[in-house]
Amino acid sequence: MYKLLLIFLFSTFALFSYTTFAETNQSNNDEALISKPGDPSEVSRTIKLILLDNMFLPPEVIVSKGETIKLILNNLGNNTHHFLIGSTDDLKKAAKMRQKNKNLIRVNPGEQKELIWQFGKAGVVHFACPIKDHFNTMRGRIIVE
Repeated sequence: MYKLLLIFLFSTFALFSYTTFAETNQSNNDEALISKPGDPSEVSRTIKLILLDNMFLPPEVIVSKGETIKLILNNLGNNTHHFLIGSTDDLKKAAKMRQKNKNLIRVNPGEQKELIWQFGKAGVVHFACPIKDHFNTMRGRIIVE
């Protein structure tokens, strides 16, 4: 009887663990499908983001599903800023670890840079300056309708 109970508990645990892993993995895949670097030949419009020393203007942007946008990042502040698009978790990791990221853009004071980004699925994508002292206030989101 004891062995049967252990087998039942182990089977239940294994099944639950697999289901949880599958859901988590699917969620991460869904986030990856919302947005990604885009093709410059498919740009449908340009959106200008102003980087100040404590915020982005505008802090929220609305785009359409399937749209490829040229983001113009204009640093009007006195400090160097970084710009990164991703999930909230990815942005928090970048802010804590100061890790290298191929999609991280460094924008010096008075400088302007461009980023081409495609939005393939409805949802919300976040952006931030992941520099430690900037991260708490320099965040925004892109709503994909």
